[in-house]
Amino acid sequence: MQSDRLGFLLDSEPHHRDELVESFGPEERDEFDYHWTQVARPEQRAPHGDWRVWLVMAGRGFGKTRSGAEWVRLTAEADPAA
Repeated sequence: MQSDRLGFLLDSEPHHRDELVESFGPEERDEFDYHWTQVARPEQRAPHGDWRVWLVMAGRGFGKTRSGAEWVRLTAEADPAA
């Protein structure tokens, strides 16, 4: 995906973003899905501050597993010694 196209998409409103993503091919959709900080809903993002437990009590399909996995990935990318 071209970087200018991706930038436009990441800056667009969520409802427009969803419509645009639906028009993508599989490779483009996979690349966009990688940008978790842009596609996650606010309630799927880890809380700010110094905490030891993050409880996500939500129903099926909320994205609990991905939220946790993305938090681990972002933490490891920010601090490889973590």
